Amino acid sequence: MDLGVFMMPLHPPEKNRTDCFEEDIDLVVRADGLGFKEAWIGQHHSVAWEPIPANDVFIANVLPRTKNIRLGTGVSILPQHHPVNVAVRLAYLDHLSRGRINAGFGQGGVQTDWGLFELPDPATQGLMTVESIEMILKLWQTDPPFDFKGDHWHIKIENTIPEQGIGTILQPYQKPHPPVGMSIVRPDSKAATMAGQRGYHPISTNLAPDCDLPQHWATYCAGAESANRPEPDRSNWRISRSVLVAESNDQALDYLMNSAVARSYEYLITLLTGAKMLWIPKRDLDMPDAEVTPEYMIEELFIYGDVKTVTEKLHNLWDVTGGFGTLLMIAHDWDNRDLWEKSMDLLAKEVAPALPTI
Repeated sequence: MDLGVFMMPLHPPEKNRTDCFEEDIDLVVRADGLGFKEAWIGQHHSVAWEPIPANDVFIANVLPRTKNIRLGTGVSILPQHHPVNVAVRLAYLDHLSRGRINAGFGQGGVQTDWGLFELPDPATQGLMTVESIEMILKLWQTDPPFDFKGDHWHIKIENTIPEQGIGTILQPYQKPHPPVGMSIVRPDSKAATMAGQRGYHPISTNLAPDCDLPQHWATYCAGAESANRPEPDRSNWRISRSVLVAESNDQALDYLMNSAVARSYEYLITLLTGAKMLWIPKRDLDMPDAEVTPEYMIEELFIYGDVKTVTEKLHNLWDVTGGFGTLLMIAHDWDNRDLWEKSMDLLAKEVAPALPTI
């Protein structure tokens, strides 16, 4: 099983922003040194707990500090950007990295961001996201002149002068384009269906309980079958999970309940409630909203304990899902830096070698 990072990130609002960003950089550099295969970087504009507003800029900063780790947008929130900007900025990063870029696309779920950009209802944003992906892929693979007309964007280049390079836009280093990943939240996710139909890499959210994950894969496979694509390879499946490897189970739990972690779940519960999505982390949909607490989230969604316990829990996750390629460790605030650095070391050096592989 490969290891990766999914960095939302999660930092207390009162923490110095510069310190947060330096910590995030250190985490990705450390992951690279420990052999983590990839890192996906989130993006939001109006939530202090997730303070990276430009994930492509962050990626550009860590590229020269790292050697092997692949870096991806997790995700580029497409309704908030013009497709041309997304296409050329990711293509530029792809060249600067000589092909170490992954492209994660999605629609976003923060209501204050929707208002900030005066976006329409979520259903329309979903349609915008699909159209934007199509536009970006065309821009990456089509020479000018071209004319792409959709319901939300009209992108064209006319009157080119090819011998002078006038009308040319930058295409990626990787051909035909960087690998595309899509975040999967719902068991019957339209994103999972579309990812399967188009061969994108599925990334299961850290907020879904284990029992929902097999349906993520089933929906993805059904999408592939509907498009007459080959049977999907489970090694392409990423599953996001919060992981803490400590000296003992008691040490891990005591830290989680009395740190920024528990507070971050209070934030996420508030965010999900406002978006009418609090059903996502529920193991049982009949469960009352009041029972979705930080304590519940830690027990249901967090893999914690000593090396033996974490290894057993990850074996169980493997068995429940039927197997997957990459575990994406969620990046939490390093309010106890030594604890988190040691956790990463133990995960990479003692836990991962004992896990199954596809």
